[in-house]
Amino acid sequence: MRGWRTLALNLATGLAVIAAEMAGFLAGVDWAAALGPREALWLVVAVNLANIALRHVTRGPAGWCGREGKCDERQAEGGR
Repeated sequence: MRGWRTLALNLATGLAVIAAEMAGFLAGVDWAAALGPREALWLVVAVNLANIALRHVTRGPAGWCGREGKCDERQAEGGR
């Protein structure tokens, strides 16, 4: 596939712009007024429980393995 570097650069630039806009929007929200202390506590607990559950369910590397056959080598060794 030719031109993948250009595609990757454009994707990274676009994602950076979106992340900057989202950060500006989220910084302007008064989270104390939007969520009460009790709701904020349960939100943090739920996110942590979801993270723990995903950690126990998934065994593979994040994303894809990259080079062809690399995933097969890791699975044969029994590692992640």
